[in-house]
Amino acid sequence: MDFLEIHSLLLREPNLLLPLLDLSNINKNNPNFCQMKVLKNHQDLALTDSGKLIHVVKGKLLQQINNSKQNVNAIWGENDFIFHNVFQPDPYEYVAFGSVELAIYDAKAVLHELSGQPFFPDLLIDTLKRQESQFYRYSLMLTKSVQERVLEITKLLSKKGEAGYHVPKMVNYLLLSKCCQISPHTAKKVIQELEQLNKIIYKNGEPILIYDSEDLGL
Repeated sequence: MDFLEIHSLLLREPNLLLPLLDLSNINKNNPNFCQMKVLKNHQDLALTDSGKLIHVVKGKLLQQINNSKQNVNAIWGENDFIFHNVFQPDPYEYVAFGSVELAIYDAKAVLHELSGQPFFPDLLIDTLKRQESQFYRYSLMLTKSVQERVLEITKLLSKKGEAGYHVPKMVNYLLLSKCCQISPHTAKKVIQELEQLNKIIYKNGEPILIYDSEDLGL
C-alpha cells in the first residue's frame, strides 16, 4: 500500500487532528498547554502574539482582519482547528457568533508532540487544505450575486429544521453586510426581496429560510 492509499484511509471525521490529539501525550488539564474558554455573543477572543492552535469545540467563530470590523473573511464551525500565528504572522482577530466554546493550545507544544506521529505530514496537508478552502469559499462567494451571497451566509449561520433554515436573531443586516461584503442597506433590501418571494417566512415570529431544490437534493 503506497502513501496515497494510506492517506485516503486516514480518519478525517470530523478531521485528522482530533484523533492525533487523542493519541498524543498532551495534557489538556495543564494550563501551560491548553486553556478552555467560553465566549458570549460578539465577544472578542483575546490572544497573545505567540502561536496558538484554536479548537472550536462548540458554536461558530467569525474571523476578521485586525483593526477592521467591516469584513468577515472566514467562519469557523464546530471541530474546526485554526492555526493562529503559527506558519506565518496572521492579521486576524476572532469574535464569537452566539455562545462559543474553545480549547486553545500552545501550537509549538502541540506540533512538537505530534511531529513524532507517523501521520504528521497528513496533518499539515489537511490543515493547509482546510485554510485554502476557507479563502476559496470567500473568493468564490464574491463572484456571486448579492442575493446568492446572502442566501449562502444565512444558511451557514442558521440551524436546519423540517421546512427550512431557522435563522437566529444574531443574523441581522449588519452581520450579513460584514460576511457578504455589502452594505447593511443592501442586506436589508435583499432580505425584504426574499420575504416578498416567500423564500423567508415567519412562524411564531421566527424567520425561516425555506429549503430550495438544491437543499433538498433535487
